[in-house]
Amino acid sequence: MKGLKKSILPFLVLLLIGVASAQQRQGTSMVNIEHADYLEGSSRFGKNVQALFGNVRFRHHQTLMFCDSAFFYRDSNRVHAYGNIHIIQNDTIHLYGDTLYYYGFEDKAMVRSNVKLVNKDVVLTTHFLDYNRRSDVAYYFNRGQIVSGDNRLVSDWGYYYPQTDEAHFRKEVVVTNPDYTMYSDTLLYYTVTEVVKIVGPTTIISDRNEIYSELGSYDTRNDVARLEKNSYIKGEEQLLKGDTIFYDRKSGFGEVFSSMFLLDSANHVIITGDYGYYNELEDKALATRNAVMMQISEDDTLYLHADTLRADPIEDTEFRIIRAYHNVKFFRHDFQGRCDSMVYDLKDSINTFYKNPIIWANLNQMSAGTIRLYTRNKTVYKAEMIDNAFVVAPEDTAAFNQIKGRNMTGYIRNNELYRIDVEGNGQTIYYPKDEDEVIGVNRAESSNLTLLLENRKVVGIVMRSAVSGNMNPPLILEAESTRLQGFRWLEEFRPKRMEDIFIKSEGPEPVEQVNYSDFHFDTTMP
Repeated sequence: MKGLKKSILPFLVLLLIGVASAQQRQGTSMVNIEHADYLEGSSRFGKNVQALFGNVRFRHHQTLMFCDSAFFYRDSNRVHAYGNIHIIQNDTIHLYGDTLYYYGFEDKAMVRSNVKLVNKDVVLTTHFLDYNRRSDVAYYFNRGQIVSGDNRLVSDWGYYYPQTDEAHFRKEVVVTNPDYTMYSDTLLYYTVTEVVKIVGPTTIISDRNEIYSELGSYDTRNDVARLEKNSYIKGEEQLLKGDTIFYDRKSGFGEVFSSMFLLDSANHVIITGDYGYYNELEDKALATRNAVMMQISEDDTLYLHADTLRADPIEDTEFRIIRAYHNVKFFRHDFQGRCDSMVYDLKDSINTFYKNPIIWANLNQMSAGTIRLYTRNKTVYKAEMIDNAFVVAPEDTAAFNQIKGRNMTGYIRNNELYRIDVEGNGQTIYYPKDEDEVIGVNRAESSNLTLLLENRKVVGIVMRSAVSGNMNPPLILEAESTRLQGFRWLEEFRPKRMEDIFIKSEGPEPVEQVNYSDFHFDTTMP
């Protein structure tokens, strides 16, 4: 008997603890009826089931529930309510609908048909909403929308967290704002700051542009975006891409970090760099850190590299001026070059190279204080060499045709020089031929002269004043007598491939310092 008592005692203790826990659970978690115009309890409703009618009010913790009629299942602590559902949570969240299924032990409300949840200035509407009071999350699963500030967010699935002011949207997400519409598969939205967090493929379309990104954020209140993955901003004629883009819609300013790519389809120009910006309202762009400009034509593409590139609009036109600052190198199959700085006027198709530029066109090497190239139909037809102009063309590995003067103008046809006008202190050395055999070395000087060329060979020379010259057999002249003063053959500095424009080299020393006080442009960055 003593053993039996000992074995029963632990069981009774556990039973009493379980009953006490159940009573405590029911006492603290039971839904309470606060009011009903009419209450009925009948076996036809089921055991411990009550029917309530007219101005029904329940309370559960800090939650008040109103409805027209309801069934209260006391054993399972459930409420099925109908008509004019109104739930008030902590005096801040208001939930409306036509039908309510409330589970007191789980702290869960399921509201159906004409559902509306209001939290301060956030309004959520749908037809199927579940609200977990314990975890403070409301979620819909068959299309719904949230209105917050100027934004209306619609999706197939949505989760709203009133305590943290967050909303998560999935599948067929559309955000409508007075200035743009946003389309996505997945978005996070913060209702207090009105910031959208982009976590999947997202497109933002406005009258001004189209924005795409797969990761980032968009501040809808201040119209500021941070785009971090596969992002671009596409305007009517410009496309800006980059690894990371900061974009301010109000100012039109887009700043790019790493892998900047700017396409100007109107001018057939691409600008790239590791850092840069583009202002779509002012139509201004800058690129630096491995900056490259590509001018695209049907036959070929010009690749130009510099420390910094800028593009600015030409007033009242669709064209731009492109400026390249410092350590400029460029390559195209028919001509290449290098200089310190460059200005390219796309309206007049004039490309000006400053500070001792060197340009190679086929076998011709041109150098001067400043060189200006004129193009027509994307083909160079004239070259102006200003201040200390010098043209060199190899006759063979040891002999060079040379032309020198203060200023020089070369005329180009089919990518070949066919005429050169020299103004001021004109000097020339060239090797005339007879049936492809060099017959001498012709040296001539004139203040102004014109050379005529065919197949890169001098076929005629016109001297206009102060003429002097001589012709000698090539073998009797010393090497220095076959070189004009200042002669330099600079083939080793020539970019022979597109990749060569990135090679860091000092380049040739300038022949002399030239005053460029009449040329000025601002290299400061904003």
